[in-house]
Amino acid sequence: MIDITQSKILITGGTGHLGSALTHYLVQQRKALAHNIRIFYLPNSPTQSLDDIQGLDMFAGNVLNADEVQAACKGVEIVFHLIGSTTFDTRQQPLQWQVNVEGTRNVLEAYRQSTTIKKLCYTSTVNVLGVPNPIGNVGNFNNSNPYTNTPRLHSFVSVEDTLRFIAEVKNDKNNLKKLKNNIGYYDSKLAAQELVNDYVKRFNLNITSVLPGTMFGPYDHLIGTGLYLISLYNNQMPVVLKGGLPLAHVMDVAEGHVLAMEKAVSGSHYILSGFENDNHYLKDMCSIIVQVLQQRFPDKKFNAPKIVVPAWLAMAAAYVSEHYAKAFNKPMLLSRSAVKPGAYPSFYSSKNAIEDLGYQPKHSFKQAVEDMLDYYIKHNLLQSTGRWIDKIK
Repeated sequence: MIDITQSKILITGGTGHLGSALTHYLVQQRKALAHNIRIFYLPNSPTQSLDDIQGLDMFAGNVLNADEVQAACKGVEIVFHLIGSTTFDTRQQPLQWQVNVEGTRNVLEAYRQSTTIKKLCYTSTVNVLGVPNPIGNVGNFNNSNPYTNTPRLHSFVSVEDTLRFIAEVKNDKNNLKKLKNNIGYYDSKLAAQELVNDYVKRFNLNITSVLPGTMFGPYDHLIGTGLYLISLYNNQMPVVLKGGLPLAHVMDVAEGHVLAMEKAVSGSHYILSGFENDNHYLKDMCSIIVQVLQQRFPDKKFNAPKIVVPAWLAMAAAYVSEHYAKAFNKPMLLSRSAVKPGAYPSFYSSKNAIEDLGYQPKHSFKQAVEDMLDYYIKHNLLQSTGRWIDKIK
């Protein structure tokens, strides 16, 4: 049994939205000692989301540097591996693959060589699953196969194909060019998940994987899903795609991580999302966000998107956006790799985590938006111009 309150903990990506929420949950709710929590984060990246916790063991390093990962793992007993690139900027796909796949390999190798680590919790994503069949149904591990479900959002056709491609890219990064017009985030996270599964089988490592839904709530200092909030605050989202998301409060997902660390068996996988009635189509999601904004700022008029655009039109706009961004070295405001998944509802259930781990969402999506807005107002983030991850060169 893992004792969270007494263990030396490593959180990779601890300054991100989920990592910061997990750190706050451990210290504030589970009374873990701050000096026992090592935060692994990219040098010179923002750390303000953790400013209110004193005594954390802050460790600046790059997950692509195996020696720095080894040093970060020294003496720790449990690892939450959260680092990942979530960008949909197609220019960043090579770096995204390296961070999500080879960065994860570095963490796995550090665990394999460690004499102190007892367990690792790997943060995957529901985006490694296929679109639930039939389309519009609530997904689980039985009806959401990324290799067989249609429409296909991943480039690989089997576990073996994925592992083969991982090896090819490790030997020659130019092999990434074989993935044409793919969704970089989806492919790299599926590959990372298969790599984790492979290490569990081959090296008998004690690892559980958790698959979060789309998270809102406090501590989103690097601007992730908060971009929806900012765009709607500025009335810059007149249209949406017809897809949908499994929405969750980040603090619920943080608690789910701890439950998985304490209770889940090696090789297990758990979806961590919100209430099932918070699986929302994008149009409805935006309406809820606008409702929260209107209540907070009654003197300002906010407009929820009323038009659902067809995928073909959005793809054409994304094509233009990509080429404009590349030609003028501007932020990629829209990409085809973002449009593709946005055209389909991706709804999922946390039933297996509820039954096995005692996981239970405590906050509605509306509450998550309210908490995120409070945080954004307090830290003056409503004026942000984009996601931090998209600004990395």
